[in-house]
Amino acid sequence: MSINKNLIVHGKAIKLEIDESCSVSTTFGKLNLEKSKKRENIIYHSWNFQVAETTFAEEKDNCGNDEVQIMFNLSQDINWSYSFNTGREQVQMAKGEVCVFRNNNYSTAMSYKAGEKFVFKNLQMPTSYFQELLSKYFSDQNIKNLEDHFLTHVTKTTITPEMFRVLSEIDTADRFKEYEGVYTEGKMIELTALVLYGIAYHKTDEIKRQPQPNKNDINRIETLREKIQRNPSLEYDAQTVADELGMSISKLNRVFRTMYDTSLHSYVQDKRLEYAARLLQKNELSISQAAQLSGYTNMSHFSKSFVKKFGVLPKDF
Repeated sequence: MSINKNLIVHGKAIKLEIDESCSVSTTFGKLNLEKSKKRENIIYHSWNFQVAETTFAEEKDNCGNDEVQIMFNLSQDINWSYSFNTGREQVQMAKGEVCVFRNNNYSTAMSYKAGEKFVFKNLQMPTSYFQELLSKYFSDQNIKNLEDHFLTHVTKTTITPEMFRVLSEIDTADRFKEYEGVYTEGKMIELTALVLYGIAYHKTDEIKRQPQPNKNDINRIETLREKIQRNPSLEYDAQTVADELGMSISKLNRVFRTMYDTSLHSYVQDKRLEYAARLLQKNELSISQAAQLSGYTNMSHFSKSFVKKFGVLPKDF
């Protein structure tokens, strides 16, 4: 999957053609498309890049596309502008915010500060597909209200722990092997719903704003979380993990809970149970074997935890 962008940088037109998982160095800076996934009509990109000098870059059009884009800003406060049919809107996005906007082949422009690392993740889908999703679940009047809300200007809110969770799950969806496609598609729609719900009902206004972790801590915790998702049966003793990450235990627990609204211990147990359930579904292992491979040594504890999460005994799953 390649990405084409026509940019104006310092008054000079440049064309970028970026392949999946490819880094490109240009006059704009070093761009890295870390992940790119496409399911049906939804595309997911994970970007990071850095510019050598403070840069104002403008994308004059969207290559003829009419899309809804959902952009997650994970690293730096940014300012950008958005030109549409009725005028130009200035948008300020703080680190930890997400915005939704329609790009109907409009012009967008953003300033990037020299030496700073910018990390974005975004979903994009044809506006027609976004409207199709709305038509499946809402009445005609509600659809009209939602389109007026989301398709006419830029709307934004805070990235919640639930959104962080789904972003990370999309990034590590390859652990489901041949089932990655259907899993990813469901997560993309779930992520869209979480963002629209947060904006429409202003739920993020009710979240107590805690100091955001710095970008280095976010990267370290994200790496830890991906490791847990891929290898839940490993030992994740808090002191050992904290030492490996160069943090105190209190900081590890605080940052993990701030980002994901759960404790490290609870998250590990949850992923172990999900892994055990996948092993049992294959019907190739005994319950005790599945439990042990998932990191459990106490069968009674495993059984009680399994019932609490899934509502049935392991033997009846």
